[in-house]
Amino acid sequence: MKYKANLLSEQRFGSGHYPSNGIKSPDGEVFVGVGPRPKEKPYSLYSKDGGITFERIENAGRATHLPFIQLRDGTYIAKASSSAVFRSLINYEQEKVPFILTVHRADSFEDIKNGNIRTHFCPVDIPGLAVGYGDSNNRHTGCAETGFIELENGDLLCMMYGQFKDDKILCPWLKEHGPYDFYLYRTWCIVSHDKGETWEFLTTVADCNTYPIKDVNAEGYCEPECIEVEPGHVVAILRTGGHEIYSPLYCAHSYDSGKTWEAPYEICDWGVLPRMLKMSDGTLVVASGHIHTMFLFSRDNGKTWSEPCIVEYCDGKWGQSCSGYHFVMESAPGEITIVFDDPKEGISEGDDFPRRIYVRRYTFEAED
Repeated sequence: MKYKANLLSEQRFGSGHYPSNGIKSPDGEVFVGVGPRPKEKPYSLYSKDGGITFERIENAGRATHLPFIQLRDGTYIAKASSSAVFRSLINYEQEKVPFILTVHRADSFEDIKNGNIRTHFCPVDIPGLAVGYGDSNNRHTGCAETGFIELENGDLLCMMYGQFKDDKILCPWLKEHGPYDFYLYRTWCIVSHDKGETWEFLTTVADCNTYPIKDVNAEGYCEPECIEVEPGHVVAILRTGGHEIYSPLYCAHSYDSGKTWEAPYEICDWGVLPRMLKMSDGTLVVASGHIHTMFLFSRDNGKTWSEPCIVEYCDGKWGQSCSGYHFVMESAPGEITIVFDDPKEGISEGDDFPRRIYVRRYTFEAED
């Protein structure tokens, strides 16, 4: 299954990278946070026409960089990516490793714009949680930065990744180039039955002990994205590659609101931080990158996927390639807006921070 992209419009916004956190309001306002070049302040892109056109906002509030989602009651909720207590740990080898989820709330989109945010902290009992490494020699106790949805049954489902004490498969590439002992990631999910006031561990989605990855230099199952396509049917997309290794994106399905998961299967040979949406015609869309900026499509709720539809080619080493961290939305029925970074313009200018921010709007046609 192949798709063809038709470019409708493009805007350019100068230096920046990682434009992956976006917030949408029901009446067409959109904020997308952008990471800055070193020693510069972050900025936001703002749209008041549903993502068709954007302007650059230099002094937007910190809250416009958080990945808020709107709940069915009209309020907004976001969570921080890492444990609020990790830096307080002294003994990384202790038997029980705590995790405290930071939860942010806003009553309206206007409150997000004005910084009227309430924050609280939720202890989560995650059995077997370990202190692990990320792929940049950074320590952590699990990441909750992606995959956050309100289910049809009213529960909140949050995807996480990191290492458990049972995860003892090392990544040879990071052992050699780190050099440090990086144990392969697993992905799991936690759930809240009370709109995010309390959370509990639900289950592991995929781990390398149970589902080995054929590329021994993969990072493991990480950076999960998810969407509920029908009541109880949750589709998750998982990254496995990174650094200079291009390992597959995987797809996994749950038919009981995340309690159990079928075995993950490959859908693309490469990709990081998948972003997913369901279009108004029911088509599932995944945007990803890290080498080329691309889209995948599914017309059967994620059972089968198209070939990658590449909209920007860029195959270079990290720092000289796109980050692959995008924001994507349906800006009008049948139209997709993507915010992404790409370095080729900056490289041609001799910039030591080459990534530039682009906003493009497309329609896509199935070719078979």
